[in-house]
Amino acid sequence: MAERSARSSSHCGSIREQFFAAFSETIEAAGIPHKVIARETGVGLSSISCYKAERVPKKPGPVERIYKVLESRAREQGRPLPHTLAHLLALRAAATVEKTDPGTAAGFLDYLLREPALEARLRARKNHRLRTRRRSALLGARSGVPVPRQSGDRHLTGEKYAADITDYTRHVTAGRFRHAQFIPWTMGTNLEPCEFPSAVAAFRNAGAEDGVEAMLSAAAKRHDIQASISTAMALLNEGQPQDAQTLLGAIHTAG
Repeated sequence: MAERSARSSSHCGSIREQFFAAFSETIEAAGIPHKVIARETGVGLSSISCYKAERVPKKPGPVERIYKVLESRAREQGRPLPHTLAHLLALRAAATVEKTDPGTAAGFLDYLLREPALEARLRARKNHRLRTRRRSALLGARSGVPVPRQSGDRHLTGEKYAADITDYTRHVTAGRFRHAQFIPWTMGTNLEPCEFPSAVAAFRNAGAEDGVEAMLSAAAKRHDIQASISTAMALLNEGQPQDAQTLLGAIHTAG
């Protein structure tokens, strides 16, 4: 029922207003005083109030921490919250770029709300990061070449970026992490949007998840915000919605 309610409100008002309404409804349903939420999450009282009517958080962290506390209380009371974490995060990500490109933000939100496995992937993201960082530390024991192309995966081939990944691996193995991160950061700053999905996939196939994060972070901070949005849409179109959401969510908009 909560999911149906979340989806039915996806086309009412601006995305920004939808986030405020959904966030407020979720907090009210849990019945936890703001000061308690602030104490348990480290999110300021003023920020919690702003997230209900004035300001959309620039990063997903505060929403995730607050939701964890609300969900715990709701579980104790034996009743569901009116909105899922996935829905709140989708609204937040789309709202961050709504002022710049409402059409893109609306389409991205619609896709996220149709994605049935999104919430499970969001919850697994932190564990996945820990595993891939351990794998990155072992890259020196590998061949230093990306995983061979899988049959039928056109954009997963890494031949074009083999040299970049080899250099990245060499720096990681030698403990030169700043040098290593400079490679994907430069790619994220300079690659054309259409090239981005294959570059991200190549680094991920090689186990260089930290490199993927650096690439996405750099793409989000490009001076031309439209280029950042176009890159996110290219990722979305190539079947990489989580990377697209991560990029959009990292874009810092004025106000």
